[in-house]
Amino acid sequence: MDSVTARRAGEMIEAMLLAPVLRPMIAGVDVLGDYELDVLAREIAQHDDRGLGALIASRWEGLR
Repeated sequence: MDSVTARRAGEMIEAMLLAPVLRPMIAGVDVLGDYELDVLAREIAQHDDRGLGALIASRWEGLR
C-alpha cells in the first residue's frame, strides 16, 4: 500500500471512530446533522498529523 493510500485509509478509520464520540458532545446544539458530523470528524482526522490515522498509516506502510 502506498503512503497516500495508507494515510487516507488511516484517516477514514479515525473519522469513523471520532464520529460517535463527537455526537453526544454536540447533541444539544441541533445545528449539525449526521452529514455535517461526518465532515467534521473527517476534517479532524485529516488535520491530526500524529493521531490514530497517522499511526495506522505508518503501520500499513511498514508492511510492504
